[in-house]
Amino acid sequence: MLFTKGKLEVVLDSPDVVLYGSPREARFTEITGRVVLTSKSAQPTSSLIVRLKPKHQNPFNPVLSLLWMSDITYAIVKDGQIDDASVEIPYDSSTGQQQWRFAMAIPGNIFETVYTPEVSVAYELVVEMRTTSVSHWVPFSKLSHSVPICIKRLPATDSAWATIANEPMYASAVWRNSVEMTAIAGSRIMHDAQSFEVTGVVRPLHKGMRLLCAGFEIRESLEGYLRCPAQETSQRSTVAKCSCDITTTSLGITRRSDPVSSDMAGGVRFKMEYPPVSIPHRAGVAIDQEIQVFGTVNVPRAYTEIQYDIATGPIRVSHELVFSASIVDEHGQVHNVRLSSGIYVLPKSTQVPVDLPRYEHSDKDILLAAGRRWSLDSSTVSCLPSWTQSMNAQHICQDSPPPAYSHMIIQSS
Repeated sequence: MLFTKGKLEVVLDSPDVVLYGSPREARFTEITGRVVLTSKSAQPTSSLIVRLKPKHQNPFNPVLSLLWMSDITYAIVKDGQIDDASVEIPYDSSTGQQQWRFAMAIPGNIFETVYTPEVSVAYELVVEMRTTSVSHWVPFSKLSHSVPICIKRLPATDSAWATIANEPMYASAVWRNSVEMTAIAGSRIMHDAQSFEVTGVVRPLHKGMRLLCAGFEIRESLEGYLRCPAQETSQRSTVAKCSCDITTTSLGITRRSDPVSSDMAGGVRFKMEYPPVSIPHRAGVAIDQEIQVFGTVNVPRAYTEIQYDIATGPIRVSHELVFSASIVDEHGQVHNVRLSSGIYVLPKSTQVPVDLPRYEHSDKDILLAAGRRWSLDSSTVSCLPSWTQSMNAQHICQDSPPPAYSHMIIQSS
């Protein structure tokens, strides 16, 4: 700028905004932080505005930016008067800083952040300041600063979406009445930049089958305006996997898989109750007993190689966990059998759990309501519970879950 009187920056309390519930049910949330002006002296401010706006990508970048919202503006200072909801920290001569704390509300139906090689839904927070001057030679000075911000979404506590997502994953199917495949995990929720433990079971229904290799992979499906803002398309890709060949010497030993990319390598371990029978000149092991496959899938970091689940918006994202096995039938033909089940890739929750008092902590109990005392000898007394009206006055909102997986799919090729 031509006339500058210091350095302006915005410091957010959190770089992410987490919404709880589906876009139809989620309440508004707040972006909190402070605006810091560093200068040689205190500056009289005539205007200080914070604006949440879609982020435009570099025009030379081939990534398509989807702009699906108008700017959300909040005035911290307007016509020299600070807003009642904001707090101004006076100028500190030791640090040379003058600060304003703010809390900016955003609606709960805003679309989540997405970054893919072809398209992005991104946001930035921009702060603009105008300072006044006594001298007529410098009528005003305009300063601005921007920081990226991510919009994320989690299921609301005790909602149907949260109940479904937190249930243990159990998927089972039978292939050609010959082999039963089962995938088991402690939850359908996985977080980015973490490992996910899953167990697979291959159980024979008749003899003569052999297992060559087995493993797990996470597949991501994208739908929406991926390549053109006028037409919806879809695409699927494998974002993480772990697999390993099975031999009589690999049982009980963890093997590293060949990664699809740098952060996707996981481990696979096989287990059988009885020692397998070695078959000369034949690969794999005979499926004459139950074979357990323990897998560790390393989930990539969000916005790099994987996206969070998104149910509605210009870009919709879903995931599934695939348990695959290469099986040789009694005729010597190789079949690649896959069992898939839906999972949810979600950000970590920032909510602090409430510590309710235990029975031994009776000193922390609080009386919420007290009913009128009645004599037990009176047979003419009838009263309703004291909390009937309060229960009727409550409005219980049930969150709508994202698209559910109503059945398991087993495929062979």
